[in-house]
This record gives sequence, structure tokens and C-alpha cells, in this order.
Amino acid sequence: MKIAIGGLKKNEMEAAIKRACPDIETVITTDMGAVPMLKSGQVDYYFGGCESGGGAAIAILIGMVGYSKCCTVCKNGGKPNKEEMKKFIDEGKVVFGMTIEMIDETVPLLVEALLEKNQ
Repeated sequence: MKIAIGGLKKNEMEAAIKRACPDIETVITTDMGAVPMLKSGQVDYYFGGCESGGGAAIAILIGMVGYSKCCTVCKNGGKPNKEEMKKFIDEGKVVFGMTIEMIDETVPLLVEALLEKNQ
């Protein structure tokens, strides 16, 4: 599995992914840089962070990859929910936005849900 990382606090996001699963390949990029990577299959997923979890984290990707492929897994003031993440993954979502305040809580659950789906 390979994950592109964009938005705010990219290094923290990458560290959280590596803590959750050291075998996952990551690439730090921009939202615009992630679009061709996703479309060509160079990466499997995109994780983006911003203050709200749904604005700047995934806005460009919604426009370029399509709303049906994008979701917010943790909004500002919210808590991550693994069951909701599993539902999004089952629906074919590949772009995941989250609030930067909850990276350490959200990423492990999301990685676990993705690994379960990709076994």
C-alpha cells in the first residue's frame, strides 16, 4: 500500500502512518501533485490534513478526482470513528481528509481499516 500525504502537518501525518504500519510506503506531496499519482495508480490513497478536516485537506481532490472518491474521516471538534471509516472504504473512497488536531488519533484507525480491507 502506498499513501500520498498533503495538506498541513505532512511530516506529522507521515510519522503517524509509519507508527501505525512501518511497511506502508508514503510520499509527501501537494494536493495537486497527488491527483496524477492517484489517477495513474502510483499511490493507492491520499491523506490530507487541515484545520477543519474537509476544506483545504481535500477540496482540490474533490474537484479533480471526484466527490464520490473523497471523504472527511475526522472533522474539527469530532472524534474518529473506525466503523464510519470502514463504510467509506467499502464505498470506494480513496481520499481521506482529517483535522490536524486529531492526526494521532485518526491515522492509526484509518490505517487499520485500510489494512483490514486490503488483506
